[in-house]
Amino acid sequence: MSAEKIAATLETDIVSGIFRPGEELKQGELAARFSVSRIPVRDALQLMAARGLIDLERNRRARVISLTPAEIDEVYHLRVLLETDCLRQSIRRLEADDLVKIEAALAHSSIDAATDRWADGDWVFHKSLYMPARRPRELAMIEDLRRTCRIHIAGYGVLPTLTDRWLKDHEELVAAMKSRAEDQAADILARHIADARQTLLDAMPGRTFKVPTEPQKSM
Repeated sequence: MSAEKIAATLETDIVSGIFRPGEELKQGELAARFSVSRIPVRDALQLMAARGLIDLERNRRARVISLTPAEIDEVYHLRVLLETDCLRQSIRRLEADDLVKIEAALAHSSIDAATDRWADGDWVFHKSLYMPARRPRELAMIEDLRRTCRIHIAGYGVLPTLTDRWLKDHEELVAAMKSRAEDQAADILARHIADARQTLLDAMPGRTFKVPTEPQKSM
């Protein structure tokens, strides 16, 4: 098995919560699991470290990334900045075909919300909102930040307990986009991301971090 395939398999394990934040990925065990030598395993871990999925320590140990509550808060702050900006750019460039794709993604994500594919469906929906912006670099940064959040969401066993409210946010986002209501859409999205941030922070061990009380302003 190639290093790329090993890395892809381990990434799936990490974002699904099989490996928790801070957990060590032992090269010997991985080599035995994939029936390969340690060389492709080491190459796979290098690929994963480059993607920000794991940390490689000096003693060659590899651990799933594990952020502090303050670092998680920073990630969500960056998400608000980038995702609301991308949404605004999408609304300015929105075409009829884009709306068809967005409504299809909304329908699928609403179905996935009741299954263990809820995180995949959520990303497909949000990605459909941002694609009309035609800003691939910004979209790639958003995807990286969302992956970091997903690793911790899965690792700490966060369940989508606010599904009804989140799906309502999705519907309101689509309605605001159809109306070209840029400020309204950005405000809904900023609140949507802030709610997700608080849900994760509440689930993390040692919940002593307090989110700043001033409201986050969208771009």
